[in-house]
Formats: sequence, structure tokens, C-alpha cells
Amino acid sequence: MHQRGTRHSARIPAVTATLLLLTAAGCSGSRQAAPVAGAGANAASAVAPSASSARGHVATGADLLHRGLLDDAEREFRLALENEPNNQDALAGLGQVQVRRGQYSDAVPLLERATRVSSQMVSAFQTLGDAHLALGELDKAATAYRQAVALAPEDVGLRLSLARSLMEAAEYGEATSICRQTLRFVKNAPDRQAQVYRQLGEIYSREGKAAEAVSALYKAAELDPRDAEIARSLSAAASRGGLYAEAATACQRVLQLSPLDVGAKKQLAWVNFKLERYPVSIKHYESLGESLGTVDRYYLAQAYAKTNKTDRAVDLFRVVVRTDPHNYKGVYCNMAYAYYDATRYQRAIEAAKEGLAGDSANACLKFCWAQALDKMGRHEEAIPVFEAAMADPAYAESAQRELERQRRIVRLLKTKEKTN
Repeated sequence: MHQRGTRHSARIPAVTATLLLLTAAGCSGSRQAAPVAGAGANAASAVAPSASSARGHVATGADLLHRGLLDDAEREFRLALENEPNNQDALAGLGQVQVRRGQYSDAVPLLERATRVSSQMVSAFQTLGDAHLALGELDKAATAYRQAVALAPEDVGLRLSLARSLMEAAEYGEATSICRQTLRFVKNAPDRQAQVYRQLGEIYSREGKAAEAVSALYKAAELDPRDAEIARSLSAAASRGGLYAEAATACQRVLQLSPLDVGAKKQLAWVNFKLERYPVSIKHYESLGESLGTVDRYYLAQAYAKTNKTDRAVDLFRVVVRTDPHNYKGVYCNMAYAYYDATRYQRAIEAAKEGLAGDSANACLKFCWAQALDKMGRHEEAIPVFEAAMADPAYAESAQRELERQRRIVRLLKTKEKTN
């Protein structure tokens, strides 16, 4: 039900090279005489060669964007476009502002305009690819990244972005080939080699090749042992491949490098649950405090149930079903079986009935109810409940077998009564 893997987030590129050049050098040909500035003049005024020219606003906007001042950067880029509506640097810069904000739908038309005006803006193509990727438009993302790579074929970041978009589109063969080709450009740069091997490992993992994925990610970790993201990718790949011991080791490595990483703590708790180290899993989950999510509480409740702490388990299951009743209707079955496994059969029946009140077709609850009746010696009552469970193909065979057993028991008991 739950797999922790690495969630994709689009990499936000650096500002356009053209913009940075403008920031550094200005455009002397269009520079007006600068007014005399006092000691309190702000940095933005010092950067802009001209308050009225498009180029001046672009240079100021580029500097503000580089410093993360998105609102101020947007204002400067828009002022540049008022002066020069098709200024490619202003369009690209404004598009990058929107990508940095996560407003990808607003970024796409701006970046498309920037790339139509000029076919030589590598950064604009890259940011356009990031926006399409974030929107799930995988073909368009790959197209934009291909155009960027064509303009800068040895740019490792661009090539990895293209590989990532192809991985998301399940084009694993081409994505792998791009990573292998990229290794030629990073022979003397261990940190960049590590990033290529990390991407290669993620591709193998998504393709279902667990051994190859873990091997590539171990190589990445050897090349850059201080990179927590590599350890995180290794944990996710090992988890996806069912290699939970390796995943636990990788999670511990993430926490060594980043002790306050909540995601790694959750992953470590989960892989220990999968390893059936329930007390260890409980310890890690409980350490999360208010950071526990619904799915975390679900696994924590199961861990308590596995350690025979039934009431604590049921309390947590109830929190889960109250928090998300639509997606966790099946939690009532967990609650019923927590009581059943603790030999509290009447409570198991009550929990099953409670769940069936909101999910009358749930065969798991019916089967648990019938099993509890069997354990209590109420065989005749169990027969119709097992019959009802047979309607679900997943339970049909087991319910049929139990039904026949209940009927035999009832016949034997009746024969014994007649004999007596």
C-alpha cells in the first residue's frame, strides 16, 4: 500500500547566461548618465545601468532573481517588456520567476515566446523543459531539453534533465544511453560523475532492475560520499526492489549527513517495519511526533498490532480512518484482525460490524467476522457470514473451504446430540 520512493521535483536552473552577462557588464551603448547616489542607495539601483531602458531593467531583474527576490525581479522584467515587448531576456527571466514560484502553467507561454524569438537561448529551453516536466507534459519536456542539449551538448545538467524526462516517460533505454554518453564528459570530475551515476541508478530502479540500480547508486556514493541525496536515492531504489536491509543502511547514512531529515526518519521507520523489526519501527515513528502523516500512523498502528499492543493499535487506526475515511475504509479490517489476533473475538466482531455499516461489500470484514464466530464455537452463525464473503473472488476459495468445514462441524454436533 505504501512505498517510499523519491519524489520527482523539477530542477530549477540558473538564470540565463545572457542575463548574467548583462548583469556583470551592463550595456554601455544605451547607458544614460547615472544620478548621484547617496550612501543609502540600494543594490538594485547600483546594478541597473538605466532605469528606463529595457536592458537596464533586465540586468536589474537578473540580479534580483539570482538573489531570490522574485517579486522585485518580476517587476523589473515586466518594466523591460513595457519598453521592448519581445525582449527575449525579459521573457526568459519572467518565465524563470514563475518556475521558481511553482507557477508552471504561467511560465510555459512566456518561455515559449522567448524561445520563438530566439533559438539560441539555452537557459530558456531548459526552464521550459522544467515547466513542462512539472506539469506532466513529458513529450514537450523532452523536446525542450533536446533543443537545449543541441545548443550545449556538453552541459551535464541539461543532459541529466533530458534523461530524467525520458525516465518519467518510461523511455528507459534512451535515458540510460544518454547517461552513459554523459560519463564521457565528466571523467575527471568525481562529483559530476556521482550525479550521472545517481541518475542512472534512478532509471534502473524505475525500470525494475534493482540490482543494477543499487550498483550504480553505490558507485555514486563512493564518488561523492557526502551527498545526502545520493544516499536518499539509494534508499528509495533499495526499498522499491525489496532490499530493505540496504534501504535501512542508506536511510541511516542520510540521517548521519542530515540529522533533522524528517523524510529519512519516516523511510527508516517504514523499512524497519518491512523487516519485521516492529519495536525499532515504533521507536522511529514515535520520534516523529507531530510530523506523523496519515500513512505513517497506519504503519505505526500495524506495528503496535504486531507487538500485541492492540488498544494502542486500534486507537491509531481510528485516527487514520477519521483523517481520511475515503482512502482508508479498509482500516476497519485491520482493526478487526488486531482484536482477532489478540483472541478478543467479540471485539473483532464489533469492529467488523462497524466497518460494514459504511462498506457493506467488504469481504475482508465478513471473513474476519465469520472466523471470530468460528473461534467462539458459533458455527451455525458463521455459515451465512462465510457465504456472504464468497461474493468477493479474492475470498471465494478460502470462504468456500471454511464454509464446508463449518457445515461438517454442525452436522457432527447434531449427530452427537441425537446419539446422546
